[in-house]
Amino acid sequence: MVKLRFSSVLPVSYRDELERIVFFNPQQSRFMTPLLAAVNRYGVPTIIEQNGCLRLGVPAFESIQTLYALDDEVGATPLLAGVAMFVRESDDTMLVLHLAMHQDYTADGSKADEWVAARLMSTVRDISQRTRGINTIRLLYPREVRFEIGRRSAAGS
Repeated sequence: MVKLRFSSVLPVSYRDELERIVFFNPQQSRFMTPLLAAVNRYGVPTIIEQNGCLRLGVPAFESIQTLYALDDEVGATPLLAGVAMFVRESDDTMLVLHLAMHQDYTADGSKADEWVAARLMSTVRDISQRTRGINTIRLLYPREVRFEIGRRSAAGS
């Protein structure tokens, strides 16, 4: 398994790769109907440069959280393997607006066995478990699904 690092910070040097993964992803056609529904409801994601870093935004929310998966084992510069965009939708629900993967890390890619999408979702779940009041995650595609998350104990187990 490759060494994935998850970060909420992405340097501006990754702009081209982020654009390619989010906006020009060859896998988009597989999810066109739910993807368009999300864009119609929440707006087109935009890349925002702030303090030397990149973040993503959508018109429906003032601020969203972005989690990047970086593969540190591919060379001197880590490869952007995937991105998850999520936001607190209500008092008890975290909404995952978009998931996008580098084509090598998709189900059909050469590194499919790295399970980047699942590992991103697991990290979003961990973040949600630590967020007061959140007990549900709503994922919009490949099909809309809600799942309840368990609370972490005080010891973190």
